[in-house]
Amino acid sequence: MTDALNTVGIIWDMDGVLVDTADAHFHAWQQALSPYKVDFTRQYFDDTFGINNDSLLSEIFGEKLDRSTLEAISRQKEEIYRNTLKKDFKLYQGVIEILKDCQAVGFKQAIASSAPVENIATVMQLSTLRPYFDQIISTAKMASKRNPEAYLAAATALKLRPANCLVIEDSILGIEGAKKAGMKCVAIASTHPPEKLARADVVVGAVADLTIATISTILNKR
Repeated sequence: MTDALNTVGIIWDMDGVLVDTADAHFHAWQQALSPYKVDFTRQYFDDTFGINNDSLLSEIFGEKLDRSTLEAISRQKEEIYRNTLKKDFKLYQGVIEILKDCQAVGFKQAIASSAPVENIATVMQLSTLRPYFDQIISTAKMASKRNPEAYLAAATALKLRPANCLVIEDSILGIEGAKKAGMKCVAIASTHPPEKLARADVVVGAVADLTIATISTILNKR
């Protein structure tokens, strides 16, 4: 795998794929939005999990609130979230094993997360994940993950063609963006039931079910 044209890149989402953070995010949003009487249900959260704060707040409020207020809500939510994460941090089972296996066979690896840089840094501080990644990209200021921008940015950072990259996602919007980027995609059914993730090339129940053999089979499909 020394030829750049043949090198494989694995582009990992972070929340809901590597780290079990859904509950922490949901409760942080509920607290931050409570003064605004927003009916922020778990179903709505699950359906939008994976998009960045700007996109989510624009969807919720439209033009009802000024920019400075939206930014204040976003900052408060992330502060609540990070404080919660420090008290209850959980990697998904099998994460270290598959990252180690991917690195051992020569796959390049990147994180492309819609989380703010500070959140990614907190996860790196609380875990032993950092040495496995060649690149870490926050897409918090990019378009929603249904847009291919985030994944193409990750491929560029890895110096790989999109066709040589595999995205591992848990969100419906993330799968959409990965396919638009011309990449193969594995969906992890940690946030949504498998039937909602059908656009992915393969759906697995958990990261622990993912193997090098599965990844290679997907990438070799034409």
